[in-house]
Amino acid sequence: MSKIAGAQLYTIRDHVKTPEAIDESFRKLREIGYTTIQASGLGPIPADELAAIARSHELKIVLTHTSYARFTEDLDGVIKDHHTLGCGLAGIGGLPVPYRNEEGYYSFAKKFKEIADELGRNGLKFSYHNHQFEFQKHDGKLGMDILMEKTNPETFLFTLDTYWVQAGGADPGTWIRKLKGRIEAIHLKDMTIIDEKQIMAEIMEGNLSWPDIFRACEEAGVKWYLVERDAGPTEAFDSLRISYNNLKEAGFA
Repeated sequence: MSKIAGAQLYTIRDHVKTPEAIDESFRKLREIGYTTIQASGLGPIPADELAAIARSHELKIVLTHTSYARFTEDLDGVIKDHHTLGCGLAGIGGLPVPYRNEEGYYSFAKKFKEIADELGRNGLKFSYHNHQFEFQKHDGKLGMDILMEKTNPETFLFTLDTYWVQAGGADPGTWIRKLKGRIEAIHLKDMTIIDEKQIMAEIMEGNLSWPDIFRACEEAGVKWYLVERDAGPTEAFDSLRISYNNLKEAGFA
């Protein structure tokens, strides 16, 4: 298996707050070996400047996390920026708090079905990033199921986060397969236990079933494998380096 391991910039969000810091951070990512990235957690920077910095380090931006407000108030700008970035996936980092109830899931799905379809008419796709709360049942139905069933599978995709699926009491491999055809990007994030608490860990340093996760990704048609770690004891760049080296040994390059 040969897949490309990318970096989710949220992991190094404290190091990408200015254009100069972004440039230096991109240099470090290429030094580690990463060739793809997700734009998330960045400080203010115009899309054309970000695109130029990425190109200068031979990094491809494959996914963003874009704010709810920009999707709902400046969709034309979102479309323009993604074309400038050469990025086909416009993602959202999570469900806004007011929507985290049964009625809210249906309301969000209706609103973002229309947004995703408009992105589709402009050569882009929407990608929803999960946490654990989507695995709570509402009248017997998971929030994730509502989002799946009430949106267009051609334009409304999912960026599945392996850690948060596990934290929600679900199986990552099962959900990756369930999303076949709707999951172009995935967040690779491991989980371990320290002092009886769930802790995010570097890839293959924790307890998730990575052989099954990788098989499921192959079966589901995942294109972009993005390493992320929100928090943890290891320094952020060191964390990305450990995960990259572990993935490389597993057939990623």
